[in-house]
Amino acid sequence: MSWRDRIGDGTAVFRGVTLYLERGSISPGRRVQVHEYPLRDEPYVEDLGRKAREWQVTGYLLGEEYDIQRNQLAEALELPGAFEMRHSYYGTHRVVLTGDPRITESTREGGMARVSLTVLRADDAPRYPTAVADTQQVVASAAESSRLAILDEFIDAFEIVELAVDRVAAVEATILGAISEIEGVIGGVTGTISRLIRTPAELGAAILSSIGQIKHMFGEPGRALGVYSAMFGTDNGEVATVPPSAPLPQATQIRAQNAAVALVRRAAAVELAEASAEWSYPTRDAASETLDAVHRGITEQISGSVPPLPQTTQRLVSLRAAAVQDLRRRGTALPSLRHYTPGARLPALVLAHRLYGDATRDADIISRNRVRHPGDVPAERLEVLSE
Repeated sequence: MSWRDRIGDGTAVFRGVTLYLERGSISPGRRVQVHEYPLRDEPYVEDLGRKAREWQVTGYLLGEEYDIQRNQLAEALELPGAFEMRHSYYGTHRVVLTGDPRITESTREGGMARVSLTVLRADDAPRYPTAVADTQQVVASAAESSRLAILDEFIDAFEIVELAVDRVAAVEATILGAISEIEGVIGGVTGTISRLIRTPAELGAAILSSIGQIKHMFGEPGRALGVYSAMFGTDNGEVATVPPSAPLPQATQIRAQNAAVALVRRAAAVELAEASAEWSYPTRDAASETLDAVHRGITEQISGSVPPLPQTTQRLVSLRAAAVQDLRRRGTALPSLRHYTPGARLPALVLAHRLYGDATRDADIISRNRVRHPGDVPAERLEVLSE
C-alpha cells in the first residue's frame, strides 16, 4: 500500500463540513523549562511532559454550493466544546479549535473559499479541577465558635463572689468530681481549680484547656474517645434543680455547680468533635464509631437537663453537622472490616498475599488479631480489611 492509498481523498471533515486539503503541519515535541544560573555554562532543562498535539490545517471549499458550506463551517467552528475531526493525514480525533481560524474568498478564484485553522488534540476526557470543601477545617472553625459560646455562658452563670467559704468549697468539689477523668492523665488540675475558683473567666478557660489536651495525651484515638465519652455522659457530675424557696446563697451555689458540670460536659463533646476531624481512621467502622460518639455527645448537651442558651445551641448544632459531614465523607473512602477463616495454619505473608495481593500488608493482620507468631497464623476466625 502506497502513501496515496493511505491518505485517500485528501479531505478533513469538521462537524459534517468537508474541507479539501491543501497542506497541513503538526507541532510535536516536549514541554521543557530551561533554567540558567549565574556562573554556570550548562543549563538545567526540566522536562514537563509531552506537548499538546497541535495541527495546522489549510484547505479549501469548492463547488457550486461552496458558499453554503462556508456558512456551515463558520457556524460549526463557533460552537463550543470539542468536536470530531476526520483527517486524511492524521486520522480521526477529538479536537478543540485554537487561534484565529480564517476563511478567505477572492473574485479571482470564484466558486471556492480558502480555509486555515489550528486545532488541538483533545482525545482525553476532560479533567477539570474540582472544588472540595475542607470539611476538617470547617469542623475546627465550628469547634472554636462553640468553645467561645459555652465559655461565655459559663462566665455569666458562675457567680460565687459573694458565697461563703464552705459553699465555694462545695462548688470546687463538684468541678473536681466532673473532671476526675483527666486528673490522672494531665495532672495539676486540682491546684489550678483551687487557685482560679473565684475568677470565672480564667477558671472556664483553664477547664477548657485541660479538656482540650486529652486528645494529644494518647497515642490511640480510641482511648481519648473513651475519656471524652465518659466526661460528656449524664453520669459525670450531678445536676440539681433550684428549689423555688431556696435562699439566695443556696440558689447561687446550685446554679454555679450546674454551670460547671455543663461546661465540662459540653467541652468534652466539643473537643471530641474537633479531635474527630484531626484523627485518621484505619477502617470505615472506626470512623462510624467516632461519628456515633460525636453525634451522641453533642445531642446530649443540647437536650440535657441543663439546656444551653439559644445562641449556644445554634453553635453546637452547626458543629454536630460539620463533624458528621466530615466523618461521613472520609469514612466512605475507607475499607470496612470483615471476618475470614483460613483453611489451614499459614504464615501472615501468605495470608496477606491471598487476601490483598500484597504480602507487605501482613503487619495489619498480625496486629489486628494479636497473632503470637507471624509465621503461624491459626486457622480460626480472623478480622481483616475488606480491601
